[in-house]
Amino acid sequence: MVSKLLALEAYPNLRDLDFRILRGVELNMRHHRWVPLEDIARFTRTDIETASFRLGKLDDWGLVARRSDIGYIGYQLTIHGYDVLAIRALAKKGVIEAINPAHVGVGKDADVYIGMTPSGEKVAVKFNRIGGRTASRRAGYHGHVFQDKHHTSWLYVSRLIAKKEYEALTLLSPIARVPRPVAWNRHVVVMEFIEGTELAELRDTDLAREEAKEILDRVLEEYLKIVRFGIVHSDMSEFNVVLTHDEGEILIIDWAQHITTARPESYELLKRDLRVVLNAFRRRWRVEKRFEDVWPEFEKAWLESRGEG
Repeated sequence: MVSKLLALEAYPNLRDLDFRILRGVELNMRHHRWVPLEDIARFTRTDIETASFRLGKLDDWGLVARRSDIGYIGYQLTIHGYDVLAIRALAKKGVIEAINPAHVGVGKDADVYIGMTPSGEKVAVKFNRIGGRTASRRAGYHGHVFQDKHHTSWLYVSRLIAKKEYEALTLLSPIARVPRPVAWNRHVVVMEFIEGTELAELRDTDLAREEAKEILDRVLEEYLKIVRFGIVHSDMSEFNVVLTHDEGEILIIDWAQHITTARPESYELLKRDLRVVLNAFRRRWRVEKRFEDVWPEFEKAWLESRGEG
């Protein structure tokens, strides 16, 4: 997991030509595992020597990787180069003006930073990062994005997952307690920033049993709305529920793995979501709420969302 946003260190040194080169590598990775130097020069309408010199700088900054043992000199975009392109696009669109280089959240698939919009509003900037040593394990969490896809780039997979989460937040934010989406570009989702604490970060003594019971009731109430709407989270846990600092409300986060109730496997995933949440509250705060008592209402909502209720 990347915890330091290296793209921000390189960003002030980049010229317009560097951004064009990075874009050229990105686009040509659709056709080449390692993009030939000649193709990059052709795309950027510059000579081989200039392209090679600038690519050397980009390599030094960790934005591209170089390989010369494949019969030609080729380049790949790294996750840091992908970060640069996403930041540049979001800045040019007037979505973000600055990003704090210290991350505020790290998950199994993403790093989250605080950004600032041109109007001075704080936003959460989530960089999805699929790949590396645990790529195959993480791919298991997101098998849905591989359906009918022949592209193997982990950068592209990260993009698909970010797009998927942005779409879920767009659909759900008007009806349920989820983060309001602001923008999406490549593997990055920008959303409203809300001060809060994940339930997983709370000590067991931070909540009295009655307080925990009220929070669980609110989580189930919100999740029921979402299921009735036709979406299953698929990764519900104490790590994906935030208790906000201002109003003590709850927020359900991390929608990258969601699926619609139209898919038959959503039935068992919904059961798993509920069991995980109920077990967490039972284990940590001794809140006893049986799955058998909760399930009928959720099953009814699931059926209704499919037009079967």
